[in-house]
Amino acid sequence: MQWIADEQYAEQMRDIVEPYLAARREAGYDERVKGQPVYFEHYRADSPRGVVVISHGFTESVKKYAEGIYYLLQAGFEVWGFDHRGHGRSFRANGNPLVVHADRFDDYVRDLQHLTETRVKPAAGELPLYLYCHSMGGCVGARLMETCPTLFRKAVLSSPMLGLGFGKIPVPVAYAVASLRGIGAKGMEPMSPVSAFPVETYEESAANSEPRFRWYYEKKLADPKLQTCAASAGWGREAIRACSVARSKKETAKIQIPVLLFQAGNDAFVKNEAQDEFAARVPSCTLRKMPGLRHELFFSDKETLQKYWGQIFDFYEK
Repeated sequence: MQWIADEQYAEQMRDIVEPYLAARREAGYDERVKGQPVYFEHYRADSPRGVVVISHGFTESVKKYAEGIYYLLQAGFEVWGFDHRGHGRSFRANGNPLVVHADRFDDYVRDLQHLTETRVKPAAGELPLYLYCHSMGGCVGARLMETCPTLFRKAVLSSPMLGLGFGKIPVPVAYAVASLRGIGAKGMEPMSPVSAFPVETYEESAANSEPRFRWYYEKKLADPKLQTCAASAGWGREAIRACSVARSKKETAKIQIPVLLFQAGNDAFVKNEAQDEFAARVPSCTLRKMPGLRHELFFSDKETLQKYWGQIFDFYEK
C-alpha cells in the first residue's frame, strides 16, 4: 500500500494518484427518472475481491474521494462513486448551482438503489458489494439498508448525518421554519442568503489535514460545478425528517448487515448523540470513536488515515 503523506500532498495527488485513477476510470450518466441524469464513476481494480459503493456528503462530489479511492483500489476493491442529485455534475432541480435542493430525501435513496441494482451488481458478478458513506451520504446509506436489507454485505458509515445541529435553535423549531419556507417554489431558495461561492478557510472547515483541505478547495475554485455550498429550505425540511426516520426503532430494526460507524469526537456538523442512538438500536453496528477529530475523517493526516482505512479493510474482509 502506497500512502500519501502530508508533505507535498498536492504534487503527489497530481503525479501519482490522479494518473493512477484516470487509467482505471470509466464515467457516464444514468437516469432513474427521465431528464434527471446522475453522474457516476467506476474504477477497476487489479484482481478485485469486492466492490465498494461510495455515498458522499452534503455539497460534495465523488471527486473529493480521490485519495480514498486510491487506497481502496490498492487494497483490491473496485469502486463506484456517484454525484448525488443536486451535487457536482448531476441533475439539479433549482437554477442556483450554489444551492442543494431536494423535493424528497428518498430520491437520493432511490437513485443509489437504482444505480447499484442496474450498474454495480451486473458489473460485479459474484463479487461482494460493500457500502462506504460519509455525512449526508450516511443518512442515504442508512435508509437504503433499511429499505433494501440484503443489497450490500457490509456498510461503513463515517460521521453519518443521523441528526443535525442548529446551535441554540431546537430541531423542532428549525423543522417548522424549514417547512413553512419550503412551500412551493420558495422551497428551492436557500435557508440563508448566498450570492457567490464563499472564501473558505481550513480553520473553519471540517477537515483534519490542511493540505487535503487545500487540495479540494483548489478543485472547487477551478470548477463551478463543485461550488455548491448551501442548503435550500426544502432540503432542510427533508434532511431533518430523514434523520429522524433513519434512527427510529422501527427502521433500524430492519438493518440485517454488519455496520461499522466512525464518530468524530470534535464534530460540529452532525450530532454525535444521534449516532449513539442509531448504533445502540442496530445490533450489528460497531461504533468506533475518533477523539479530537473533526467531521471529515477521510481528510486526516497520513498516520490517522492508515489506522482509519486499515480498520475499514479489516471490517470488509472479515
